Amino acid sequence: MKKQHKFLPSMTILLFLIILAGCAAKVKMLAPPSQAPVLKYVMPEGQPFTYNISTGYYQTMSMMGVPIKTTVLKDMTVTFYQLAFAQEAYQLQVMVNDVAMKVTAPGTNLTPNLSKIPGKTFEMTVTNSGEEIGLMGADELTYKLGDEGEQNMESEFEHIFPDLPEKVLNPGDTWTKTDTIDLSDSGMETMIVTRSENTLVGYELLKGHECAKITTEYTSSVTSSGAQEGANIDTTVEMEGKETLYFDYKMGVLVLQTSTGSGDGTVKISGQKEMSLPMSQTVTSKMELVE
Repeated sequence: MKKQHKFLPSMTILLFLIILAGCAAKVKMLAPPSQAPVLKYVMPEGQPFTYNISTGYYQTMSMMGVPIKTTVLKDMTVTFYQLAFAQEAYQLQVMVNDVAMKVTAPGTNLTPNLSKIPGKTFEMTVTNSGEEIGLMGADELTYKLGDEGEQNMESEFEHIFPDLPEKVLNPGDTWTKTDTIDLSDSGMETMIVTRSENTLVGYELLKGHECAKITTEYTSSVTSSGAQEGANIDTTVEMEGKETLYFDYKMGVLVLQTSTGSGDGTVKISGQKEMSLPMSQTVTSKMELVE
């Protein structure tokens, strides 16, 4: 039983690392612009953009009535440099300036060694509407996670920029979107299907930026399956949450994005022993422009 108790938090932390991805700023309401703007990212050559990105993962799993709590906190600072622009897409160089991770789980030895990552660079291609269409070299940003071996940071950047609406919108307009993301890695096959309803709430002044404010309510279905230490692991999670996006529509710059989601799921283990373990999860994230 002690081996199972130690193994379960380790497995769920690996699942989180595959899936993942301060104080509230004061805002001032703005009148809508005379002509509704088209929201597009603008990343001029010679003008890098730096972001602080924070994620939090909180899980409670019940094993024979005993709660097993796992927490993973990650913070990193990333700078994006424009290398080229063609066919409505930017070629970017990305530098990870610094990164820190704190893992809290019972009976585990999962101390991340991130010392080789700060200062490393890779390239990515992203459209001016925020769709990531290529990563080159992100899989080489590797680190050791205790006894679990080598991990990489590629999945951290596969969906880092929020997608912008493709049509001109007025305050109060809504649109829906469905995304399917394959995050299979580390011997685990993981799929996330997210359905979102988005609303252009209006325009606000945030930190000196004239921003379009977009709110999102979403539901996500997460399924994962694979093998760990000779046991087959199948995980299902249903989550719902809210996001808020502030986008400087004049400069074409993401100023702030915050997100909070929570849900429940089940981990089914089959092999020499069979178990079905209920769990609850909360995930938070924040991406903020550094100026």
